[in-house]
Amino acid sequence: GTISAATSLISVSNASVASGSNITLTLQARDAAGNNLTTGGSTVVFSYSGGTSTGSVGGTTDVGDGTYTASFTGVVAGSATTI
Repeated sequence: GTISAATSLISVSNASVASGSNITLTLQARDAAGNNLTTGGSTVVFSYSGGTSTGSVGGTTDVGDGTYTASFTGVVAGSATTI
């Protein structure tokens, strides 16, 4: 199926990240009906916006089971940013 941005779920391994530390971003891909996709093969790019904190997102790994992961490294502490 096709990934739906509206129904897919992004989770983070920790709600906050210190400067120089990493957390893992995970996307559970879902279709428009909200069903989990069980295969990979899509191109997924994580991004962030807002807040005064900064960081960098590493390359995305296709786990092959409908999930995609990437690391986020905190650079400058500040107010929360949205993934």
